[in-house]
Formats: sequence, C-alpha cells, structure tokens
Amino acid sequence: MNTLKIVLSGLLILGTTATFAQESFDEWDKDDDYLIEREEFTEKFTDEFYSAWSEDADPRGIVEEGFFRESFAGLDTDNDGFLSDEEWLVGYNYFYDDYLVYEEVGYIDMDDDGMIDYDEYYDIVYDTEYFTDIDLDGDNYISEYELANYVFNNWDFDENGVLSRYEWNSFENYYYDI
Repeated sequence: MNTLKIVLSGLLILGTTATFAQESFDEWDKDDDYLIEREEFTEKFTDEFYSAWSEDADPRGIVEEGFFRESFAGLDTDNDGFLSDEEWLVGYNYFYDDYLVYEEVGYIDMDDDGMIDYDEYYDIVYDTEYFTDIDLDGDNYISEYELANYVFNNWDFDENGVLSRYEWNSFENYYYDI
C-alpha cells in the first residue's frame, strides 16, 4: 500500500510539473500552433527578461560593460561572485563555443584558485566578437530586440525560425533557473 502511495505521489508531481510546463509554453505560443515564432518569443522575452539585463542601462540599450556583467551574473548561478568549472562550462557550451577555442578555456583561471572571477572572465570574453555579433546595428548598444533575437537564435537548435517544445524547454530550464 505504501508503495502505491509513493507511486501515485510521484505521478501527481510529474503531472503537475507537466501541466505547469504546458501552461508556460502556451503563454508564449500565442497562436496555438505548438511552435513559438520569433515574434512571439521577442514579445514575451522583452517583457519578462530584458529588464533584468538592462537594469541601470542607457535608454538606447545595454552597453558592452553592462552586457558582460549581466552575462557573468547569469552564469554565476550560486551568486558567489565566481564561476565554478560547472558554471563556466554551461556558459561555454551554450554561448561561447563559437567564440573561444577550447584550449583557451583552461587559461581563464589566471590565478589558479579553481574559480573564475569577473576580471578573468571579462579579459577572455572581451576579445571575442560576442558583443558585436549581438549588436546588429553596430551602434554599441544592445536593444531589447537585438538581445531577444540573439537569445532566440541561441535556442533555435535546428535553425528553422521557430522554437519547438523541446527547444523552448531547454530555454526555460536555463532562463527560469537563473
């Protein structure tokens, strides 16, 4: 009997989680076609996430220093001011593998303390094209639409211009965890 209760409790939790995930997906999928188009994503992303990136930003958009500070803070999931190997690898795999040669990754922790502080992170990432690739109009500011476009492209794994449920779940697991 206890085993049955445990199994039923587990199913209830899974069902609740699946229902929440479905409701959350449906909030982003405005036209109910089971896909999230770029426009749907941009609207919802700018409403929910841009303010976190643009806190104290210039009205024209996020400047380079602010962008890198927010990027670092997003990777620092335990908010200790440092990136562990695990936190850095998430960032590398999701965001920086197009910009850094894998061999460079080991050189980030310059003081060999086992953690990456902001200065070490900034020194390696600043020399890449990461900011300029997101700043599509080249005005040295990242607008809410440029950021949303970049994030969308990052999670559109098959590059078909829409997010499937799998792609959106990957986005959700990352962005709602930080």
